[in-house]
Amino acid sequence: MKIPMHCTAFCLILGLALACAVPSAVGAESVLHRVVRQEDCIRSLLLESNCVTSMSDYALLRGAFSKHNPEIFHSEQLEPGTPVSVPVMFRGSDRGCLTFRDQRVVRVGFEAEAAREKVYIHLDGPVLPDVFTLRKTLPVRVVCDFDGTLPEADLQRETETGGRLVRKIRVGHEDKPFRRARVVLEVDETLSGRIEQEFFEQESLFVLTVHEVGRD
Repeated sequence: MKIPMHCTAFCLILGLALACAVPSAVGAESVLHRVVRQEDCIRSLLLESNCVTSMSDYALLRGAFSKHNPEIFHSEQLEPGTPVSVPVMFRGSDRGCLTFRDQRVVRVGFEAEAAREKVYIHLDGPVLPDVFTLRKTLPVRVVCDFDGTLPEADLQRETETGGRLVRKIRVGHEDKPFRRARVVLEVDETLSGRIEQEFFEQESLFVLTVHEVGRD
């Protein structure tokens, strides 16, 4: 299975039109050098230093973080007491800026199509996850970490999908050192290929599309 770590660009969905959002207030990029605290995650570091108002802006900012810190793919790789480079691209007043506050994963859905399968993760606010793969154990797992987010208490924690590409979906969470919801897809390594990521801004809906290898 070939799952590129970059995947596709996040796009903003408005109504029935699909367009990659163009930020309206990108300033000249600067970099803050921070020492990681125990409670820090990538999302909190970025939101504390930027006035982010949309997920398209956040996606650009997250990409800049990866460029400055290529060895850090997700928040578990942040080590307290070590330096990290935080890009600053969006400046403004506090009004309308997203803050690092608790959000919820409220529903997880699944849909199988001819040569692709989709996982729908519904939230109660705008949060983009860090997405990465775990290949050390089988089956291969695609992990979506939503920092600063918890699953609803009554959310089903394990689902057998009946799919060919995505066999099972697990939902878990951690409370320390910060709250994090984790949605894990168990995928068939021999059949699964490219993975696309999309965020539907108005619905606070994150979608992962797993394409069958050789048919994308």
